[in-house]
Amino acid sequence: MSHRYLALLVHDRPAPLESLKSALKELAVETYSVNSCQEAKRLLPQTHPHIVFTDTTLPDGTWADVVDLAENATSPVNVIVVGSNKDVKFYIAALERGAYDFVLPPFERKALDYVVHSAADDARLRGHA
Repeated sequence: MSHRYLALLVHDRPAPLESLKSALKELAVETYSVNSCQEAKRLLPQTHPHIVFTDTTLPDGTWADVVDLAENATSPVNVIVVGSNKDVKFYIAALERGAYDFVLPPFERKALDYVVHSAADDARLRGHA
């Protein structure tokens, strides 16, 4: 059974989120993009995404602010931080702070598919609990 997933992308730089958007399209994940925490806050209750992919820094905040928005969302949503380089300390900090996962380009289809399905299915299950 195939599920439709919806992802919100929060970023104000083309790289690496534009290549992520293309990779998600190949996985049949519908995406919306915004370029600030404020826009994400406004769009979250309207779109009810399963996943939010966020850049590490935004014009009006950081990935941690996006995690806070997700934790206060009306329906369960998981945040995946999109990094630009391997930084184990940052990865651990993101997970400890409440991010569901941390991904880096290049976005390999099989790995991205696993992360997307795990995060979206977890959000769905929490929504039905």
